[in-house]
Amino acid sequence: MTTTAASAPGPHTGPRLPAAASCRAFVALGVALAVLPAVIPDYQRVFAAEILVWGLFAMSFAIVFGFGGMLSFAQAVFFGMGCYGFNLGTYYWGFNTWGAVASAVAAAALFAVPVGFIATRVRHHHFLIVTIIVSVLVTTVLESGHWRWIAGPYVTVSLTFVPEVPLGVVSLSFIHELVAYYFTVVMVAAAFFVCWRIVHSPFGRAMLAIKDNERRAQMIGLNVNKLRWMLFIIAAGIAGYAGALYALLARYTNLEFFHWVYSGKAIVMAMIGGVGSLFGPFIGTAFYMLSTEYLSRYFQQFIIVFGFILLLVIRYAPDGIWGLVVRAYKDRTRHGHVRQA
Repeated sequence: MTTTAASAPGPHTGPRLPAAASCRAFVALGVALAVLPAVIPDYQRVFAAEILVWGLFAMSFAIVFGFGGMLSFAQAVFFGMGCYGFNLGTYYWGFNTWGAVASAVAAAALFAVPVGFIATRVRHHHFLIVTIIVSVLVTTVLESGHWRWIAGPYVTVSLTFVPEVPLGVVSLSFIHELVAYYFTVVMVAAAFFVCWRIVHSPFGRAMLAIKDNERRAQMIGLNVNKLRWMLFIIAAGIAGYAGALYALLARYTNLEFFHWVYSGKAIVMAMIGGVGSLFGPFIGTAFYMLSTEYLSRYFQQFIIVFGFILLLVIRYAPDGIWGLVVRAYKDRTRHGHVRQA
């Protein structure tokens, strides 16, 4: 009996919890996020929301690399395109918050169409080189000062008003940090759910089949280039969505968001947490941002200390921190069954 990618078991790119344990973990996480504002100072609520946004950005890399095997250094370009699309929708088209977020996703995804068409036709280090070239080209054009005739004045525009989210007859104002926090939590959770559905769909299983053995995937009839292209565009849309949430939360955008260095940060955060799952990048982002935030208070060259910590994580946790958690849970469960026997 032949098993195709569409009928294979669920995605498995790294250690993962059993279904029941995963449900309990998500419920516990939801409760923790709900009560977090009550136990942290007011000024840290926005910082906590930023961790979620940057975690979503790191997850966009985990999707394109962990589930597609494509090492992309262009995610920052799509994050920046999301910021640009948000500003364009807000100031040029006059959209409300929902329309501006939609225009951000559209801007990133549309820009990824030609980029992905070219990049996904090559493999391995050639793909990496293409994405680096795109990133350097975009940042060079934008930083040269000759970009205004292309993008208008909307790349670096900051919000000059307090954002509001229309909900029928009422509106939520970001003047309250609690509103900004919970709105970010809901929006990130919605994106996470969509991505979870994608990677557990026949499309997601097909992408894992392509990543595991591209030639075999072609033999069973999968259109490899088309599927890789589609995944590249989806990951770009997620990065653009994260860019819109950041523009909404921080109320400013910057040219540096297009730079490949931010793609490198996404890679580091995803690797620390684990690219074999959707949850890992959020753990890695929290670890990265909290570490750099607190290490910078006590060490002038904190990046050296963080680099040493990063080396330890890579050496002893190749599947990331999330992989360590999963293995520890499975070992504990296995030992419990042995004692009962």
